[in-house]
Amino acid sequence: MQNIPLVRARYVYAYGAVLDQLGASKRRLLERAGLSERVYEDPEAIIPAHQAWGFIGSVADMEGIDDLGLVAGEVPIQEYGEFSKRLLQAPNLNQALESFCQLACCEYSRSDFYVSRSEHSTCFCRGPIDGSEVEKKHVELLVLTMMIATVRLAAGQDWQPRVVHLQTKDSSRVEQHHLFSRSMIHFGNEVTSFEVPQHLLAERLPELAPPADSIEYDPLEHEIPQALHLIVSELFVEGTPKIESVAEAVGASVRTLQRRLSEMNTTYSTVIETARMESAKRLLAHSDFTLKEIAHQLGYSDQPHFTRAFHRWTGISPRAYRQTR
Repeated sequence: MQNIPLVRARYVYAYGAVLDQLGASKRRLLERAGLSERVYEDPEAIIPAHQAWGFIGSVADMEGIDDLGLVAGEVPIQEYGEFSKRLLQAPNLNQALESFCQLACCEYSRSDFYVSRSEHSTCFCRGPIDGSEVEKKHVELLVLTMMIATVRLAAGQDWQPRVVHLQTKDSSRVEQHHLFSRSMIHFGNEVTSFEVPQHLLAERLPELAPPADSIEYDPLEHEIPQALHLIVSELFVEGTPKIESVAEAVGASVRTLQRRLSEMNTTYSTVIETARMESAKRLLAHSDFTLKEIAHQLGYSDQPHFTRAFHRWTGISPRAYRQTR
């Protein structure tokens, strides 16, 4: 069955940071991808990869940045939130590579990282990447920087792989990048890979991170309802979002979306109701909108309908809830 790929919002952050450096506006490109600036509120938030990849492709196309993924990947490996905290608990490089492959499933639901081993070599690999050619290139380049940065924890910050195999066929501004000044690059491969020197595998990693937080951090495969809440909440102002619009936003058919929700023991109407409740609580706690304005933003015909619904959800009135915040 077709899955709906999901990704953490932090990867939109990375590419958006490049726009900030250029002084370019993010809003227009976010809207083109069906996202809003609310995606920047929580880097751990889960969003459809279809939208994230669309944003990345738009940034590369509209701004003409041929090495966008490499520039976005200049974020230190210690700054990828919960992923980094858990990765940096590994005692040596060998275990860090294995942890990277496992933790990546909590960052992207179609993650396909693996370590290929033989008697005399160890290769760090990333399987086929989804998206258009432009999207795939810049996603691949960012994850490659993360892979190399992980090895550098043991090898030192000047280390470079001797040979790099890339899936992209577009070499524009890649070979000239300082990350590959001593590397040979082969383009148009089935997987992304480079060899890790055997003698580095047992090297201890520096203690760079505090213990990982005891928060929920699981593979994204079953987080579709959470990812839909952000999409749905942006569409309320136009009325109750139709499932066709939401399915298009996540890059799936209506039938696929309904089946995936059924597997999660939920329904589209439940997603709508939950998104309304969370949006209402957020607006009541963090905005100065009147109750009438909030009712309108959530797609209600009038304030009394909103008040009754909120009381049904929480057991108290919107006004009483706001006073407790």
